[in-house]
Amino acid sequence: MAVEVEAGLKIAHTQFAGILLCCMILTSILHGISPTFPAWIAGLFGWSAGLLLVSDVRGIPRIQAVIMLVLGSLGLLYGAYTQGEADYLKAVAANQALLSMLAAVSFLKLITLTATNKVDILPTGKRAMWRTLLGVHLFGAVINLSAIMIVGDRQSRHSPLSPAQATVLSRGFAMAANWSPFFAAMGVALTNAPGAELSVISPVGLPIAMIALAWSGWQLTRQFDVDNYEGYPLHFGSLWIPGLLAIAVLLTHHNFPSLPILTLISLLSVSLTLLVMTMRKEQSSRARIVDFVTYDLPGLRGELMLFLSAGVFAAGISSVIRATGFDLVPDSFGASEASLLLLVMTLLSILGIHPVISIVTASGLILPASPDMNLLAMTFLMTWSIGVCVSPLSGLSLAIQGRYNINSFNFLNWNGMFALLLLGLDILVLHLMEWY
Repeated sequence: MAVEVEAGLKIAHTQFAGILLCCMILTSILHGISPTFPAWIAGLFGWSAGLLLVSDVRGIPRIQAVIMLVLGSLGLLYGAYTQGEADYLKAVAANQALLSMLAAVSFLKLITLTATNKVDILPTGKRAMWRTLLGVHLFGAVINLSAIMIVGDRQSRHSPLSPAQATVLSRGFAMAANWSPFFAAMGVALTNAPGAELSVISPVGLPIAMIALAWSGWQLTRQFDVDNYEGYPLHFGSLWIPGLLAIAVLLTHHNFPSLPILTLISLLSVSLTLLVMTMRKEQSSRARIVDFVTYDLPGLRGELMLFLSAGVFAAGISSVIRATGFDLVPDSFGASEASLLLLVMTLLSILGIHPVISIVTASGLILPASPDMNLLAMTFLMTWSIGVCVSPLSGLSLAIQGRYNINSFNFLNWNGMFALLLLGLDILVLHLMEWY
């Protein structure tokens, strides 16, 4: 009886956390539209949901979140002790717009990749590999890690996921970090390089992703036997939803440049989802939305704790720097410095340091140098993209390992040479950005 009561309370906590996350989205959008509305209200909803879900966060994400939370809290206490003030409200509200964007974008799962999941026969061969690589990239760019689970679950329904399939999933997904406005990486980059313009960095990152995908497809045909590769039955007619959303973001941002891009993405993601579900006139639409809010939305617990802790960490760093006058600010920040930063942060990612930690730290040290924000943001995106696909301890690698029983350290071997070549391409692009 006690076990049943405990299970019931756990379900109730999870469902309430989903409702709180919805409130976070709405209040964050309200703050973006009307800045006089306090941002800390959205942050408070996020923290409330996080406290309800924290016991469900396990493994590496929990360790990383705890480290950032402890160090950030110590920094805030040090600032309060030495200067009599600390950015507590900044710690609460720091990443509310980013978290709201991630939660809002997850709603798109309700209207994408539905029809193809019913197809039982998997396409095979080289063409199937190319279609899966591009499909994972395009859908992952919009619905993030959910695309990996949808495609991977379908491919592994009758047999374990193969090394070739796992590599296609990792590369196709990771390259979206270079350009997608719906990716967590873009939100982190724009947050930590304030003033960076989506209209600049996204067009720079898209060709990088396309070149990387083209190289991946060519390399994979030589690295694995793809003649028997079982792909995903993706129908590109369903691409109109991601395409419409991307066009809507760019056009709206052009017409309303003062509206924060993260707020815009949150607003359009939820609005488009509700509009499409209404147009489809499905009787189960309301039930699906309720189930999504109360059961699926709390599945963001890992990202929620990570970015909440990152906000505290960033506020703590700011407090310590302000209190001590600690100065590691470079005299200038150009392509050479950006390239060195990219190499260092990529190495840290391979060693298990989440890109959020290194990005937040680098931002606190480099911003006083008044860098080119677009160059800095692009460096952050490149770090995320490479680190995600090659690090055995990245969220992507660990998710594939936990769900499909593939040793995450294999990604170092499968994607190592690809990552080195991508680093070379990225460094070239950084110098071209500075030159132009």
